[in-house]
Amino acid sequence: MAFLPEFVVSLANARDNTDFGLFYRVGIMNKTSKPSVVAILYPGCIFFELALALELLAEKYQIVFATPDGSDHQASNGSILRATTSYKHIDLSTCRAILVPGGDPGSIEDNKEIDEVIQVANNKGLWLAAICAGPSVLAKAKVLKGKKIAHGYGSKQLEFLKLYFEGVHLTEEKFVCDENVITAKPDAHIDFAVEIACRLDATDASKANRTKDYYRGINGRKIRPLALALIQNPKEQFLFHKGHDKVKGEYFYRPLGGGIEFSESGQIAVEREIMEELNQEVVVSRMTASFENIFTFEGHKGHEIIMLFSADFKNKSVYLQQELEIFESGVVIAKAVWRSVAEIKAEGAKLYPLGLEEVINGQSSAAPRHHSNNCS
Repeated sequence: MAFLPEFVVSLANARDNTDFGLFYRVGIMNKTSKPSVVAILYPGCIFFELALALELLAEKYQIVFATPDGSDHQASNGSILRATTSYKHIDLSTCRAILVPGGDPGSIEDNKEIDEVIQVANNKGLWLAAICAGPSVLAKAKVLKGKKIAHGYGSKQLEFLKLYFEGVHLTEEKFVCDENVITAKPDAHIDFAVEIACRLDATDASKANRTKDYYRGINGRKIRPLALALIQNPKEQFLFHKGHDKVKGEYFYRPLGGGIEFSESGQIAVEREIMEELNQEVVVSRMTASFENIFTFEGHKGHEIIMLFSADFKNKSVYLQQELEIFESGVVIAKAVWRSVAEIKAEGAKLYPLGLEEVINGQSSAAPRHHSNNCS
């Protein structure tokens, strides 16, 4: 069975209360030289919601399975997970994160030991990550007050749990990171896993979207809608992300922005993406152009439909900065720099998407321009 790289897996026959059953026993190799990540298991939890996160983390971290009393845990699919420790004996000295799955946390509602562990971890600034019903475990430890979270509860369940979530900003977002707390809805388990791995430096944050698409089974097989921002400074330079295609040996510049989420307008997407990437607010004025971009980047094919918007920073002092850090999944992945078309040409670099130079040179036109590119 190919599972987590740091796990020891054995296949055995076991007797339950009524008959023989086939089950997997999964344990942890003792890798004391590695920092650790603690997975909180409890009767009724859904281990599947943590499986991919642990898969991505296992190469760099020792995965610790903690159960209420240190007994092995039977997952909802019948697999047996070998416990590393009990809640009482969790060692946080080398721990970097605590992960809590969803399910039915009612079995540990009165458990004070897990509350103490989470409170100490929070005071140490460790990552606290919970999915679906998992945030209620953090809430009962009183570490969510004032925090914005995602969750998997319905309105009736929240009414029942309102005392737990008092002072917590409950959202309908699929994934939320607020300071050291990461939360997600159950159907965002892939985003949850990759975002945790990026923040713990176990996955390349610059390729976070590609990694998510890989686990969704759609990498290189979907058209991606993008919203990009064309931001100009008083020197008539534009703000670009400078990139490098190692396969082509090519440097290039592209406007900042990113994917448009379901039910989100292009304008809102630009505002959100610039906030996420630069931690800056922008005012979006109008759509300037649209592009269909079919391309190859680092040997991977891509297909994008791009909406390009003119935008301005609310904070005018940003225009005085020569470069800005670009964040992805909480990690600095690149720099944003001011460049004119002439400066880009002088460097021998490319400007993407193709057709952008024409739009910049004719920006006085009020009507959006439409371009179709097919390049490799």
